[in-house]
Amino acid sequence: MINGKRHGDLARHIADDIKRRRRVELGLDQVPVVLPHNSLEDKRRRELEGGIVVVGRPTFKELMAGLKKGWTETLEIVDREEKLSRELENDGKFDEREPESSAASDGPELDGEPIPTASRLPSSQSFAAFTPPHLRESSPSSSKPSEKSSIPDSMNTPPTRIPSMPPILLVHFVDHIGFLQIPHMIWEFFNQRHKVRSGAEAAYRLVMGLTRPLSAPPAEELSTLVEAESQSEPDPSQPHLSEPSLADLDFDKDVEGYYKKSYVRDFAAEIGKAREEYYEKLPARLETARSLARGTREPTKEEVNYPPPTEVELRAERMKKELRWQADEEGWDIVRPGKPVAWDERFREVLKVFMDLPAGTTSERPREEETK
Repeated sequence: MINGKRHGDLARHIADDIKRRRRVELGLDQVPVVLPHNSLEDKRRRELEGGIVVVGRPTFKELMAGLKKGWTETLEIVDREEKLSRELENDGKFDEREPESSAASDGPELDGEPIPTASRLPSSQSFAAFTPPHLRESSPSSSKPSEKSSIPDSMNTPPTRIPSMPPILLVHFVDHIGFLQIPHMIWEFFNQRHKVRSGAEAAYRLVMGLTRPLSAPPAEELSTLVEAESQSEPDPSQPHLSEPSLADLDFDKDVEGYYKKSYVRDFAAEIGKAREEYYEKLPARLETARSLARGTREPTKEEVNYPPPTEVELRAERMKKELRWQADEEGWDIVRPGKPVAWDERFREVLKVFMDLPAGTTSERPREEETK
C-alpha cells in the first residue's frame, strides 16, 4: 500500500519507481541482489497477475500523472533538494545589504573603520562554512549543467511502447467535509450498508479478474479538452467544465463537486501568503543571528533563555519550507478540481481496468491459471 501524506507524494513515488525500473532494464543501474524464485521476471509476473487498487479520483489523478512522468521524462537522477539549493543559491535572500548611510565606496568612517560598501559586503556564497554539508554546493561556474548527460540519447529518450501493466481497480470514494455537507454525513452514518456493498462489489471484481481496456476519448477530442483546460483557470465553485462521459478518465468526476469550496479556493493562496510572510521576517531574523554570532551585541535575557536560530538553522529551515511549498503546489496542480487526468496515447494499448461480470455468466474465476 502506498499512502501519500500530501498532494503529489503518490505521483512522485510512482514516477521514481518507473524511472528506476527503466534504468535497471537498460543496464544503467545494477540489478539488486534477489533471493531464489524472486528475480525481476518473477516480480513482474506477480505484478501482472495482481492489480492496482485506486481509491478515489485524487488517487487516480496522481497515479496517471506518475505513470506519465515515469514513462515520458528522461532517466537523469535529479535530487530535488540539491536542485532547489542551486536555484536558491543566488537569489540574494541571505546577502547582506549595504547600510543606507554609505553613499560611496570610500564613505564616512564609523569608530575609525570605514563602513563596508557593496563591493566589500560578503555575498551568500561567502557563508558556505555556515551551510550544512548536504546543502553545500560548488561554485555556480562549476555547478552549471554545461556537461552533457552520460546517458546515451538512444537510452534517455522515452520508449515508443510501454510494457504491460497490472489492471486497475477503480473504487469510488467521497469524503464529506464542511458544515453544508452535514446532511450527507448523517445519511451515510445510518446507511453504512451502501459502503459495504460498494466495497464488496469492488473486491468481487478484483477476485474474479475480468478486465477490459481502459476507455478514453479519441485522441483529437482529448487533446482539444486538455488545451481548453490549460488556457483557462477553472472556477472552484464550478469544477465541472464538461458533461461527464462514459470514459474511464471521468471516474468519480462528480465527487469534485463535494470538495470544500474554501479549501479549493484558498489552497494555492495560502501557500503564497505563508511564503510572503516568511520572507518578510527573514531579514530581521538573519540580522539577529549574525549580530549574535559576530558578537556585535550582547544577547537579551529572552535570547539567553530561548536562543534564536543560527544562520545555519535558518538556511536549513528555508530549504525545508521551500521543498514543502513547491511540492504542495505541484501536487495541487495534479489533483485540483477541473484539472484533466494526465494522459499519454501509449496508455491506450496497455492500461486495463477490472470490470463486472456480464449478466448471465457463472461466478467461476475466469483466469486461465485458476481453471487449469
